[in-house]
Amino acid sequence: MKGMALDTLGVNGRRDKITIMSDLLNIMQEPRRLTHILYKSNMSYVQLVKYLNNLIEMGLAEKHQEPFRSYTITNNGKLFMDLVKGNGHGGSPAK
Repeated sequence: MKGMALDTLGVNGRRDKITIMSDLLNIMQEPRRLTHILYKSNMSYVQLVKYLNNLIEMGLAEKHQEPFRSYTITNNGKLFMDLVKGNGHGGSPAK
């Protein structure tokens, strides 16, 4: 199975910040451990932690400790993803 990152590469082979944040939120539709997000996102550990902290600060993702340390998308994160998709970063808006 391909990682999310490989599906969203731009013309120059790089993703913009909005696309990266949307990809990470998509991975976190269900509670995910850091290592799972790391493998699916095709990012370095340092990059991933930076983006996850930003998503948490913006209220788009949450970090949980129980039943295991994990990250999940918030309702605001789902709204963000819908807006990004509607803006041409990932297809048509969700219905």
